[in-house]
Amino acid sequence: MKDNNLALISAEDLSLVDDNSLNANQLAQILKRTPKAYVKKRPAKGGGTWEYVTSGYVKKVLNLMFGWDWDFEILEDKVMHDEVIVKGRLTCRSNGRTIVKTQYGNKDIMYKRGTDAQGNRIPLSIGNDFKSASSDCLKKCASEIGIAQDIYNKEDFKEVKVKDWISDIVKAESLEELDMIWSAMSAKEQSKFQDPINEKQKSLK
Repeated sequence: MKDNNLALISAEDLSLVDDNSLNANQLAQILKRTPKAYVKKRPAKGGGTWEYVTSGYVKKVLNLMFGWDWDFEILEDKVMHDEVIVKGRLTCRSNGRTIVKTQYGNKDIMYKRGTDAQGNRIPLSIGNDFKSASSDCLKKCASEIGIAQDIYNKEDFKEVKVKDWISDIVKAESLEELDMIWSAMSAKEQSKFQDPINEKQKSLK
């Protein structure tokens, strides 16, 4: 029996990263569950259904996470055995760093009914098939960052609430509340946020 509570990354894990490329708000975006309104379903090959998100949703999350400071480009494309295959690269810039993810996307070619004079099947629109393969590639690249991991990596996903300690420290209205925040932190986090805690203590005395 599979353990559905297995988490690839936990809040404790995050506290061990001293200089993360993503801030707390960005991490919250990728470690939460995809809103149900954006989860779609379609028939799966061999029966059943697949869950997926649209490329529009992925672009929206990328825009929110990186402030529109990201690029996606197709590196290679080809048609093979009634299938369009593309290789793409997603580049995101965050907190003075560049995050690059490369993946493949694919799309089965759609054909018109009947054949041409030579008996060959006629594609409905190869252009649309390439666009669909490119959208699939973008989603797969974005999933490498962590977007929609609950959809594309169900077995290992567990929602993680990212704690914004700085925000909590700033909002603390008493020394007792500040003590509660301190107690909730891991030893690593206490070391990291010692200075903001001390400053806040001075302002509350």
